[in-house]
Amino acid sequence: MKKIILLCCLLMAFMAGTCFALEEKPAQFVVLDRTGQMTKSEYRGFYQMVKMNYHFPYYKIQEDNSAAVEAVKNMLAEYSRPAKAELKKAAEDCGATALVVLVLHRMDQYMISSWNPWEHETYVRTNAYADMYAYNADGDKYIRKFMRESDVQPMGLAEDPAVTIKWKFGNMLNQMEGRPQI
Repeated sequence: MKKIILLCCLLMAFMAGTCFALEEKPAQFVVLDRTGQMTKSEYRGFYQMVKMNYHFPYYKIQEDNSAAVEAVKNMLAEYSRPAKAELKKAAEDCGATALVVLVLHRMDQYMISSWNPWEHETYVRTNAYADMYAYNADGDKYIRKFMRESDVQPMGLAEDPAVTIKWKFGNMLNQMEGRPQI
C-alpha cells in the first residue's frame, strides 16, 4: 500500500513538473485611445480578441504594459504607419514575443432625421476608424490594417462602432495566425 501511495505521489510530482515545463512567451497588447471614449467593457472586448490568439499555455499577456506603451508611442512618433521592421524593433524593446497594437481614431455615432415632410425617418451615422498592427516573432508574422468605416443605417439596425472595430480586429489577428475568420 505504501508503494502505491509513493508511486502516486511521484506520478503527481512528475505531472506537475511537466505542466511547468511549458514555456509561456510574453505577449503585449497596447491600445492607444485617441478618441477619449473607450470604456472598460470596450477594452475587455478588444482584449478578448487578443486573448483568443495569444492564450495560455503558449503565451502570457503581460499585465504591466508600460514598457510596451512607451515603445509603441516612440515608434508611432517616428513612423506614422510603421512597417514590419519598426514593429519588430518595438516588440524587442519591450521584451515581447508578440506585440498587438490598436490605435483608436474615431468611434462615434449620431442620429440623422430625414428631410421628407410626409415620412419622418431616423437614421444613425456610425464612424469607426482604427489602425491595427500585430507582430509575432514565432514565424516572423506581421499584419497591419487601417480601418475606416462610415455607415448610415436605419435606427435600430446600426451597429456600435466599438463592436465593429472589435470584430474587424479579431478577424485581422485570426488572418495573421492562420485561423478561421469570425
